[in-house]
Amino acid sequence: MSVFQAAFIALFYTFARSAFNAGLGGYILSQPLVAGTIAGLLLGDPIAGAALGGFINLGTLALSNLRLRVGPDIALIGYVGVSVLLLAGVKADSPNVATIFAALAALGIVINFMRGVVNSVLAHWADYFAERGNANTVAFVNIVPTQAWLFLITFFPAFLILRIDVKTLLDITAAIPHWVQSALNLSQYLLAAMGIALSLRLIMHGSSIAYFILGWLGAQLFGLAPVTLLGASVAMIHAFLARKRMESVHETLITDLLPSDQSSGMNPDAPRLTSNDLRLSLLLWVFFHDAGLNYERAQNMGFATAMAPIAKRLYADVTERAACLRRHLTMFATEFSVGALLVGATAAMEERRAAGDVISDAEFVGAKTGLMAGLGVTGDALVVGAITALGIAVGVGLALQQTLLGPFLFIVFEAATVLGIAWASFTIGYRTFLNLEAWARANDWLRAMLFGAVRLGAFALGALVISFVPVHLPAGAVIQIDLARIPLQAALLDSVMPRMVPLAITIGLWWLLRYRNTNPMVLLGAIILVSVVACGLLRLIGWL
Repeated sequence: MSVFQAAFIALFYTFARSAFNAGLGGYILSQPLVAGTIAGLLLGDPIAGAALGGFINLGTLALSNLRLRVGPDIALIGYVGVSVLLLAGVKADSPNVATIFAALAALGIVINFMRGVVNSVLAHWADYFAERGNANTVAFVNIVPTQAWLFLITFFPAFLILRIDVKTLLDITAAIPHWVQSALNLSQYLLAAMGIALSLRLIMHGSSIAYFILGWLGAQLFGLAPVTLLGASVAMIHAFLARKRMESVHETLITDLLPSDQSSGMNPDAPRLTSNDLRLSLLLWVFFHDAGLNYERAQNMGFATAMAPIAKRLYADVTERAACLRRHLTMFATEFSVGALLVGATAAMEERRAAGDVISDAEFVGAKTGLMAGLGVTGDALVVGAITALGIAVGVGLALQQTLLGPFLFIVFEAATVLGIAWASFTIGYRTFLNLEAWARANDWLRAMLFGAVRLGAFALGALVISFVPVHLPAGAVIQIDLARIPLQAALLDSVMPRMVPLAITIGLWWLLRYRNTNPMVLLGAIILVSVVACGLLRLIGWL
């Protein structure tokens, strides 16, 4: 392979991972069907590349969304893996394929870790500028340094891998100790726990504590999507009872949350969002939702970037603009096309707040957090699990018949569908919330609705602990007494309370942030250090 061929393939890989592909990287450009076609075209045999990439793609459908916090880098497998196989003349059903892909998967874990950790640091940089009400700089942090860093950690490793032989690649990955990979995984889990704790710092008061515990318990029994519906139902009943209490005293809604000021004086002269503001917000979300993807708060910088034009239009006062940016830098993670509904709805909420509706930061965070999990599951099932899978199946079928029509049809179909869903979701979210808010105000339901949103947010955060913080002792953590071997995780921790460790870690971080005012940047560094030391000690005593 020539230097120019390696450079162009590495550039396409970087572009597939970047934020400048209109959100289509994980859905289209990273798919081995498309990546193999591009790699094959650059190597002089696009039909063979499409067929090989398509065959591989059938086994990677479950890994096709780059939003996944854990998992192989399918773009690396698509561009670099297919190129290596084509040059080596290895067929897709060869036993050597699994070995090569395992090596690329190990390198992908390192690349993703470097991206996630540095972006977590940049998220705190965005916090710094948000405190000063600087919306443009918050967006800049999400877009420029994150993408410059992504270029460094994707282009150069891919280029070097393409320039070496397969044996050297396998030797390099074999040199990465297993305990180091475990430390990387543990770090990202603990950073996710801190992201949850940062959101809890705003909304976990009074009965919200019980909702958080219920969400954690329910997710173990029912799964994320069903438990979100359960939490919404319980929060709705609680909101109804709170509203009845408000009616009985003929005053304001009495809650256990220290609610925002209940008085509301609507301002007819308040600024309104223009169609250009909304279009810009949607474009920023579509392009840059994953630009600053990080282990701590996931898509938080992408969400704040989409809110930047909203904050600039609605809040001339620097303090109000800072509050707006700050509340949108909390944890956010969802599938981007269906999740655009929440971006539109949040823009409408900000417009109503600027007009005089009293909506507290906790209520914003609660509403976003409570809905993002359900929309994420829906989006993954609909867009990734059904639509993308259908498009790939058709595209692969045609590619295996030695035609490039398959990849072409998949690209056109997938791009139109994903972008169309994103536009429709954003529009529906904005218009629906405005109509819902008008109905709630007319029927005296607004305060009760926001009261329930805070509880639902706490419930969803409890459920996310199960999926975002899957920390457990390794299988080798065993105590031997005479001839008896006692596995600590199964025989001790799980017998007391399953998934107890992730809950304890999250609550501990929340306590440090809220009651000890620990600097999040200090915690971030401590988490990485503790992860490395803990996994090193486990390796020394033979448990890892």
